[in-house]
Amino acid sequence: MKGQCLCGKTHFEAEILNSDVHVCHCTMCRIHTSGVIMTLDIVPKSLNFTANSALKIYDSSEWGERGFCSECGTSLFWRMKNNEYCNVNVFALDLPETDLHLDSEIYIDHKPEFYAFKNHTKQMTEAEVLQLFNENE
Repeated sequence: MKGQCLCGKTHFEAEILNSDVHVCHCTMCRIHTSGVIMTLDIVPKSLNFTANSALKIYDSSEWGERGFCSECGTSLFWRMKNNEYCNVNVFALDLPETDLHLDSEIYIDHKPEFYAFKNHTKQMTEAEVLQLFNENE
């Protein structure tokens, strides 16, 4: 699957695992995107940049990093530093939106009250997410 940032200076390819869209409500994602981030899981280590002159990596936590375009600011991916897990911005992919399914929300205990999705999703709290990452270390 191919993708790119808004300005087109950063292009990538990745092998998506499925069509399940995940939403993150953590404070960092909301500040980084001015909203929630919607992502698709990809095959670990399948993220390959074909144009990356504007690609920047932000060291956002002990175990994770975020990739974005330094020219237009598009959020592109979040991945574990050990490369065991990576997800990409669903809207940066050249993928028909009709093929997607909103599946889960993480950091649900950080979600502000002023918005909600109408369909039912799997939901995980911050503690549940951190437990998963600690199991993968």
